[in-house]
Amino acid sequence: MADFDLIIFDCDGVLVDSEILARRAVQSVFRKAGIEVTASMVDEVVGKKFADLLSGLEERTGKPLPAEYHPMFWSETKALFTAHLAPVLGVIDFLEESDAPRCVASSSDHQRIRHSLSVCDLERFFPEGSIFSSHDVAHGKPAPDLVLHAARQMGAAPERCLVIEDSRFGILGAKAAGMTAYGFLGGAHLLANTGEALRTAGADFVARSWDEIAIQLAR
Repeated sequence: MADFDLIIFDCDGVLVDSEILARRAVQSVFRKAGIEVTASMVDEVVGKKFADLLSGLEERTGKPLPAEYHPMFWSETKALFTAHLAPVLGVIDFLEESDAPRCVASSSDHQRIRHSLSVCDLERFFPEGSIFSSHDVAHGKPAPDLVLHAARQMGAAPERCLVIEDSRFGILGAKAAGMTAYGFLGGAHLLANTGEALRTAGADFVARSWDEIAIQLAR
């Protein structure tokens, strides 16, 4: 950790294994409105803030989702998370063994981040003041706004920050901010992913497990 003063963790797919559940909730809400959204459509916009994800899906389907369906996204997501959400394999050991300054910078809103961390017993690693959402800034990923905001609030220079992300949008944002970016493929939604999109986006290192990241940081 000599090279870094702060680790900035994405939440979904990095700390909590949520992306498949979240995709299921999104598809369910669109289906209730009579609009079919495929898994690949959702995967194309994963990592963006919700407003951008929604507009991306509406563009891909060619059908706007009526506003009365919007509140269903959180109710469906919360129910699935409460019943099934789990931490990403190995992340608790990684966090328990590291004393590096850390924070969360996620495209999700604060309510969803807090609920996710609570369900997975990860809240204890991220106290008040160390959780940041795309809703805190003007522009979500792939803009650098969120990670720059997190670094400022945590008192770290961008060039001394490590960002751990599972989406190309997150990697693009980290690199645009002048930060080191590690791509992470340990989430269930990425088991067959080669990581090529993360590398193309500029990832400095790509790992399939938290053990790999720990080894890389120890070098």
